Amino acid sequence: MSFPSLTRSKPRIFMGWWTVALAGFMHSLNSSAYNKGFVVFLLPVSQSLGASLASTSFVFSLSRSEGGPVGPIAGWLIDRFGPKPVLFVGTLLSGGGFILLALTGSLFTFALVYLGMVTLGSDLAFSNALSALVNNWFHRRRALAMSSYHSISSLGPAILVPVIAIIIASAGWREASFAAGVTILVVILPLCFLVRSSPESVGLLPDGGPPKVRSTPSRLPSSVSEEMANYAMGEALRTFTYWLLLVASILRLTAKAGVILHIIPIMVWKGIEAETAAFIFGFLLFLGVPLSLVFGWLADLFPKNWVLSFSGVCGTLAFLLLAIPPASVWLVFAFVFLFAIAETSGSNNWATFGDYFGRQAYGRLRGITQLLSSPGVLMAPVFAGWWYDRTGAQGDPSYAFPLWVFTGFFALSALCFAIMRKPRIYPGAAPEELAAAAAPGGH
Repeated sequence: MSFPSLTRSKPRIFMGWWTVALAGFMHSLNSSAYNKGFVVFLLPVSQSLGASLASTSFVFSLSRSEGGPVGPIAGWLIDRFGPKPVLFVGTLLSGGGFILLALTGSLFTFALVYLGMVTLGSDLAFSNALSALVNNWFHRRRALAMSSYHSISSLGPAILVPVIAIIIASAGWREASFAAGVTILVVILPLCFLVRSSPESVGLLPDGGPPKVRSTPSRLPSSVSEEMANYAMGEALRTFTYWLLLVASILRLTAKAGVILHIIPIMVWKGIEAETAAFIFGFLLFLGVPLSLVFGWLADLFPKNWVLSFSGVCGTLAFLLLAIPPASVWLVFAFVFLFAIAETSGSNNWATFGDYFGRQAYGRLRGITQLLSSPGVLMAPVFAGWWYDRTGAQGDPSYAFPLWVFTGFFALSALCFAIMRKPRIYPGAAPEELAAAAAPGGH
């Protein structure tokens, strides 16, 4: 039975949820080698290629920020051609790049392949295309769908990153990279053919509604809210809401980037042993999976800006606990719980772009956000490391000042989310539809 034929038999489970599961599985495989797996490649690559750890770290750091410049281009391609072809091309680049990495003999050639193929392919396919795909399939349950996608994609690395580490320890990083590339091409590439870019392509509407039928006047307001929240690029940019959402997103991403790369050294600075810190960080990752589902569900029940603001407040308190003395294990665990809640804002943040501005320009709006947040994402961890080294040269190494700065960033992000409101402009609507939507109970 073909994938599209499932819609004609009216399956009990909406195809969009199968799409979420498929997208999460595909992302989890690539993320195991790229987003999360880079930490186990860092030291062996440095030693094997005879490069300094600082030089090798810089290559991986550049890859984290490359998503900024790639974002707008990926967004335009997705909005123009749909997620599926972009996903296919990105998968080819990522899988082929990991295979070619195994053949590199210097840090320069490693950087060319890693940045030019692996990072580019991963940003195109797994950072941008899959997020846009999930956004296309849902409207009322968009936040839950996006958080489910992120939760599924987080489970794979928890299992596969240790497997990659074992392969590196027993056979070498080249063999692990080759195995990752083959897995991506053999497993993910065929799955691309199962992807449907939108529910309309199989005769459905977002959330599993039947094919579009002109609504009667009595149901006009609900249909208006569904259809009119589909902004063109210029229309979205003319709303004050977009700029508030953009600023809040940049502040949140910068604060997170400044801490997450240094999370284990920060805990060691707080007096916790490195092994215990690694365990605590692993617990944070696992805790984020159920919390992401819970807060995705809440974001579909309540206004998304309220849920995002609450997550931002939790992030503010989490960083505050790290910044202030004294240090204790219980304060660190309180930080873990609060920061895990703050991390749920990632999927809800992207879902809000779709909820507020629709599907027409989602890829480009997301890409602009990635581009403008890229400098902060790149420089925040550098600033934290520089300050620690600077204070260490004076005999008292400290992360306190950067943590206070990032605490302020998170607080400002929470404030922006709190005052943000869903746009009440309906692009392309007829005057009578606008009047119906503005009537009491119409929106």
